[in-house]
Amino acid sequence: MKFSDIENLEKSLSAPENSALNSFHQDLIQEYLQKEQRKTTAADRPFEYFYEDVSASELGLDFKKILGEKYYRNASGDAMSCLHICNEFRKLSAYQVSGWLQNALKFVDHLVLHYIQEICKEKPKKYDKAGLEKSRYIQLSEKAGSPGIAGAYLKDLYEQRNRLEHRTIVHDDGRQELIPPQRNKVRKLVVKLYPEVLRAGTGVFLKKLE
Repeated sequence: MKFSDIENLEKSLSAPENSALNSFHQDLIQEYLQKEQRKTTAADRPFEYFYEDVSASELGLDFKKILGEKYYRNASGDAMSCLHICNEFRKLSAYQVSGWLQNALKFVDHLVLHYIQEICKEKPKKYDKAGLEKSRYIQLSEKAGSPGIAGAYLKDLYEQRNRLEHRTIVHDDGRQELIPPQRNKVRKLVVKLYPEVLRAGTGVFLKKLE
């Protein structure tokens, strides 16, 4: 639905001839309009919309300027991938969490790499028995204060994502079995930790800009 269509529907609702619509139908239409407006906002500013929706706070930072055009655009693409799965973080379902978390970690990776390379002036490390993604979270977790807390949370979220994806167990006789994922457990952890990661990021970048 185009923004002009939304405006026309809103005008129609307020017209005198529609005053007889019962409150139930009014509420349904208003809820639909709100969803359409959220979609329009998300498509126009996916980075900011995603960040503010998840952290439940105003961003107050120009990440396009902080990250640069290229990395901001790439991060916006990862944000949009999350929003296509669920454009209201607090309504994220257990069955959506796997795909959402995969893209959400990619989104925050842009911030983590910028912090390590551009703010701390360090090269990303490679730790034993850890891939590139987990290594950057470990490196971040070694920092003091908010960055270290965010890094520890990201390690936990990364491991939970892996448990959702790698579910094969091998029995002693060689048989293989797929175990059911603990989607509800992961969702609860995501809802608890991921907003804190973004809030920590806001504080870190605000402090660096002072």
